[in-house]
Amino acid sequence: MSTDRAVNAVDVIAAHAARRRYTDLGERTITRARQVLLDTLGTTLGGYQTRLGRLTADFAACRYPGEAATLVADGRGSTLEGAAWANGTMSKILGMDDTSRLSGHVASELVPVVLALGEHLQLSGRQLITALAVGYDVFDAIQPAVWDWQRERGLDHKSHVGSMAAAVTAAVAMGLGREEIGNALALAMDMASGTEQYVPDAGYCDSKDLLAGLGARNGIFAASLAASGFRGPPGALDGPYGYFHAFGPGFDPSFLENLGEHQGLAETGFKPHAGCRHVHSCVDATQALLKRNGRLDLDAIVVIEIDSYPLAITPENRVDPEPGTAELAGYSLPVTVAVVLQRGNWYRADIEACWDDPLTRRLRRLVKIGLDERLVAADSNGCEVRVTMHDGAQYSGRVEYALGEAENMLDEAQFEGKFRYLAGDLLPDARIDSLIDACGRLEELDDVGRLLRLTSAH
Repeated sequence: MSTDRAVNAVDVIAAHAARRRYTDLGERTITRARQVLLDTLGTTLGGYQTRLGRLTADFAACRYPGEAATLVADGRGSTLEGAAWANGTMSKILGMDDTSRLSGHVASELVPVVLALGEHLQLSGRQLITALAVGYDVFDAIQPAVWDWQRERGLDHKSHVGSMAAAVTAAVAMGLGREEIGNALALAMDMASGTEQYVPDAGYCDSKDLLAGLGARNGIFAASLAASGFRGPPGALDGPYGYFHAFGPGFDPSFLENLGEHQGLAETGFKPHAGCRHVHSCVDATQALLKRNGRLDLDAIVVIEIDSYPLAITPENRVDPEPGTAELAGYSLPVTVAVVLQRGNWYRADIEACWDDPLTRRLRRLVKIGLDERLVAADSNGCEVRVTMHDGAQYSGRVEYALGEAENMLDEAQFEGKFRYLAGDLLPDARIDSLIDACGRLEELDDVGRLLRLTSAH
């Protein structure tokens, strides 16, 4: 960006990204990078094995033919933008991608970027980690400032802030300088688009997943434009018609005061279950109840009470006992508890198998939902589930934080178990072992492109 004007928000973020080095990163950030990569490869392998996943891979291979980067699981080549779009879309399909209390779902927009560029440019694991960490920093600098405003208006963060964070991630991975990084961010701002209409229309559209892929694709496209000399508006973020004003409540300089200090990647969480993140603590609490008391006589249940935190019980779709599709059921607390009581788990297969069968319909109509003031006071995303039987017996389960949060993190065996479950029979065991091993020593890899080649089922 030009140097004959006052420093603005784009400059601040670009300068941070340009000076970030691997040696600046804390050990937890590096650990999370390993976990995010393994987790996202797993969700992409799982997503590929769906109707939409196969459709996505076929579209990318035909519409964006090339050899610059590999389509995960599929093995065919594509352009950088095509691979980022397809891998981002596939990684989102199962709804089991990472989650951040500050920024929402981030990995599906950023990991496909570093994988595509990492393969194409033969980046090392340390270069990948650094670019990924910067992208999380950008997400955490912008998204919290606009989240409440955008939620009220139904805007989607994956294709909005996702496009901008992906652009900075791509620019850092490409080795661009501060001015080019700023231009990539600014250009991506004008690509930011998308709404959450896919939530009320869940089951009737594919937008939720496509928007993640578009964020990844936009990032590489914007960085490529900047590398070729194209410029974006200097006031892309804080100008009178910039992002914070057009898509948020206006610019406050304090938004950027702590840029990078807390290392957003270090604070990311993970989804061990399917469906909306805001039903996950209900899954955990119900599983805790079953672990403590064993299998219940479901026909003898007369009342099910769920107390949780504010975002888990609003808006209405999260307390709706009568969702119209399996996809909508993934947002519903009454369906969640009914399915987990029966099957013990909350994977996509569990939801699709019995979300609307007679027993589930009976159980979900017994649910009463309330606000847990203790969780509100602690600002935690936990849940308590209480079940009352016909004879008056009561059983309960409680968690203070959903499994996968920093305060209740998955252990390595759980990460590996999730990855193996998502990969299924797509890859031979030896290949799965190699992927787990490679991700576990990510910072030692001299060419991350090897990871992509290991994912090919062909």
